[in-house]
Amino acid sequence: MILPCALLDALLLLCALRMFVAPLLLLGMLLLLVQLLLLLGMLLRLVLLLLLLLGMLLLVAVLLLLLLGMLLFLVLLLLLLLSMLLLVAVLLLLLLGMLLLLVLLLLLLLSMLLLVAVLLLLLLGMLLLVAVLLLLLLLTVLLLGFGLLLLTLLRLGVVLLLILLLVLCVSRRSDSEKQRQNGCAGDFNCVHMWYLCSFPMTCAC
Repeated sequence: MILPCALLDALLLLCALRMFVAPLLLLGMLLLLVQLLLLLGMLLRLVLLLLLLLGMLLLVAVLLLLLLGMLLFLVLLLLLLLSMLLLVAVLLLLLLGMLLLLVLLLLLLLSMLLLVAVLLLLLLGMLLLVAVLLLLLLLTVLLLGFGLLLLTLLRLGVVLLLILLLVLCVSRRSDSEKQRQNGCAGDFNCVHMWYLCSFPMTCAC
């Protein structure tokens, strides 16, 4: 079978092209595969970069949380310090109140001591007054006793005087002659003696 020359040329060209095109196609496929692998690597790099970015964001978030925790810890420390200062202030106020209470107790004790001193002075004054009254009473008793002694002595003197007068009167009565001569005078003496016996104080005066 005889083929035309043009066909033969075409077939020969196709064979030659097949010998050259197959390696080119293979090379193109390999290049395409390499490009795909490079794209996949870039995608992996992007994923890794995204993961690193996410890790950094998480690290920043953790750092922010740590900073917030430290701030909260500082706030708690400040609150604790403030509470301690308030406690110290309360303790100082309690100490001041106790000191004021002690001062008041000391003032009360001092006032009680002053009151006791005043009561002792009053008692001493009353004792002195009682002593003065007793001395006055003793002096009064002594004066009254002295007056009564004088009165008793005066009465005794009056009684002795009356006895003496009675003795004289009896002695005068024994003398009858003189009695007769002096009858009026004897009667006058008897009346005078009766008057003296009746009023001894007059006689004492």
